[in-house]
Amino acid sequence: MLEDIKSAFRKGSLFTKLIYINVAFFIPVWFIDIFFHSFLSWISVPGTFAGLLYKPWTLITYMFAHSGFIHLIFNMLWLFWFGKMFTAELQQKQLISVYLLGGLVGALFHLSINQLLPPAHRAGIIGSSGAVMAVVFAVAAYKPDKVMNLVFIGEVKLKYIVAVVFFLDLMGAASSMKTGLGGIAHIAHLGGAFLGIWFGYEMRKNAKDITKGFSAFLDTVFSWFQPTSGKKNKSFTDMKITKSPKAKKQKPKSDWEFNESKADNQEEINRILEKISATGYESLSKKEKDFLFKQKK
Repeated sequence: MLEDIKSAFRKGSLFTKLIYINVAFFIPVWFIDIFFHSFLSWISVPGTFAGLLYKPWTLITYMFAHSGFIHLIFNMLWLFWFGKMFTAELQQKQLISVYLLGGLVGALFHLSINQLLPPAHRAGIIGSSGAVMAVVFAVAAYKPDKVMNLVFIGEVKLKYIVAVVFFLDLMGAASSMKTGLGGIAHIAHLGGAFLGIWFGYEMRKNAKDITKGFSAFLDTVFSWFQPTSGKKNKSFTDMKITKSPKAKKQKPKSDWEFNESKADNQEEINRILEKISATGYESLSKKEKDFLFKQKK
């Protein structure tokens, strides 16, 4: 069974990997917390910027940890529903960047508001809610009129769904500022929401990806962990100068790069097929037609 899970993780898209990581992180954290009740405080964003100086890693760990099983399930359901809609329209790399940036902005929003409150009202936060809200609002800002079928309600446009969510978080944040920031991290939700709205709006109006620089940074970080060949690198003086670009051998793709490329191709195929179904083959651009032609070979 463990090998099946490992295989599913390796072959899965970046989107499914994100859900796997959240679930996998929850299990050891829950087990350790049974014996060491203060453990959650070491992976939660603290209540002040001063506290963050001593625990900077919490800006990352907090958005993959959850205080309970129900907390995890609800966040993963939101991520699954809206993540599928996100990747149907946009790239998986963008989803990862929006998730991480949403989590970071959510934490900074929370810390900034905390600084304005009395010390007794300050509290740390844990959970992927801010990051997930960034994905949710990104989809809604990019496709506001997209319809979602809700149980017992029926078809509702995304812009109305997120408007209700935003209002509830706004009211929750106002209430929390009066009584203390414990419980649901409404302010972190709002921070993630603002990041998502900004991303989705820019992509819809100006086709501008505000996460491009961050995605490039992630590519660099991931490249540090890619396996390298056992051959030693030659010094500059040992290299032969060749003018022909064909003389250079292309570096073989790692498993991670291969699976990512395969998932991105399938994602693009699905998007184009949906476009054909909605508006016909003639509505495709030359680039989209060429892409489909290459996939047939």
